[in-house]
Amino acid sequence: MAKFYTLTIADIYKETKDSSVITFDIPDNLKPVFQYKQGQHLTLRANIDGEDLRRSYSLCSAPHEGKWQVAVKRISNGIFSGYVNDTLRKGDQLEVMPPHGNFYLECRPDEGRNYIAFAAGSGITPILSIIKTHLQTEPKCTFKLFYLNKSVKSILFKEEIELLKNKANLLVSHSSQ
Repeated sequence: MAKFYTLTIADIYKETKDSSVITFDIPDNLKPVFQYKQGQHLTLRANIDGEDLRRSYSLCSAPHEGKWQVAVKRISNGIFSGYVNDTLRKGDQLEVMPPHGNFYLECRPDEGRNYIAFAAGSGITPILSIIKTHLQTEPKCTFKLFYLNKSVKSILFKEEIELLKNKANLLVSHSSQ
């Protein structure tokens, strides 16, 4: 059975009006336990109004960045997403399970592979981790991203994606409904 660890929130900020990005402080002794691959996710647990709730969120950071970040978009009637977006603050603690999941492709630094990815809304989070990792470790690769959102204001990580696009082999096509 997987174990939960109590982690402190090092930072939390609004990425859009209905989403927050949480950065976890991983103590040095837990960094080996929390090593991850691009595209993996964390399971968070909180007791909200007497109810033990668990939700999984993809890491949007990349392993080479040395940080552990997830984005939580508010969903209608979402108890956990509402808690994250309305209540959590820097310094608060959450129970977090070590990274897991198999939504990744091993990096091959000597190859010039061409990638194409499709994402919609908050589905960008694992894709962003994958893009950042492969662009960093595979200098010959190219990446094409097709990203659908409700509106320009709802685009998660718009500035970060633009910065990546300007300095790497990344082509981005945005679309809205």
